[in-house]
Amino acid sequence: MLDTGKILNDVLQKHHDSDKWVGAPFEGIKRLSNTKVGRVGQDFIEELCNVLGIPFEFPENPKGVRKNQSPWDIKVGDMTFELKTATEDTRGYFQFNHIRYHREYDALLCLGIAPARIMFHAWTKADVTTNKAGTLVSMEKGANATHKLTKKPDSLLDISGFEDHILSLVTAPR
Repeated sequence: MLDTGKILNDVLQKHHDSDKWVGAPFEGIKRLSNTKVGRVGQDFIEELCNVLGIPFEFPENPKGVRKNQSPWDIKVGDMTFELKTATEDTRGYFQFNHIRYHREYDALLCLGIAPARIMFHAWTKADVTTNKAGTLVSMEKGANATHKLTKKPDSLLDISGFEDHILSLVTAPR
């Protein structure tokens, strides 16, 4: 009898990722779908703001129910942020996907989760569009709707500096 499960497991072994996540403090995030990784990032940032006492809002519909789709994900002060979450890949980089220029937001907030470390950075939309945040690459050949931003860990900030960085960005003159 044909053992398709064995065939698939043999193929999976050829494409096995690094074991750096096995037993790591944040290993659980690697078992989630990409959509859920984004939701974890959003919930984490909101909970972090709660703990730090940073007032924030999230987009709501006219009935006061949180929107699933919006041009921005979180608002701190009068600044709206598009939030992107990425896990560290096998090469040690973070790839923040689906960054869109055409959406209405004031700044980009990137949350990078490594096996045992949490990092972030935030840039104004002007810094994103002028490549001061890094070079954005189109995610689809010949298209210009969605981009990815690849960052090394040393170009991100440790999460312990979140409060100071976000508050300085929000209060900076625009």
